[in-house]
Amino acid sequence: MVGKLFRVIFSLKARKRLREISDYQQKNASPVVAKKIRRGLISTARKLEKLPDSKPPFLGTEDLDYTVRYTKKWDYKIIFRVLKMDGIVRILTIRHDKEDPEDVLKDL
Repeated sequence: MVGKLFRVIFSLKARKRLREISDYQQKNASPVVAKKIRRGLISTARKLEKLPDSKPPFLGTEDLDYTVRYTKKWDYKIIFRVLKMDGIVRILTIRHDKEDPEDVLKDL
């Protein structure tokens, strides 16, 4: 039996981060690498339509009124929130593992 499928939505901030990551990779690696990373991040985010609550909570967000979770693809964290009543997974932002965790928290 298939469980409930959630609709995955990228916030404006997440779309902006995806563009910045893609632009950075295009300038510093190649257009092919940029496209691969962009597609990989989008594909990983879309997989959250199934069982998004199985992903771990994002550390440092315990004091928020809602649970923030994350999933990983390569060296990137896709940070999201599950809106169960609406059937939505909202991608809040995408951040590189080497970024300062405090900056990531301020970005939420």
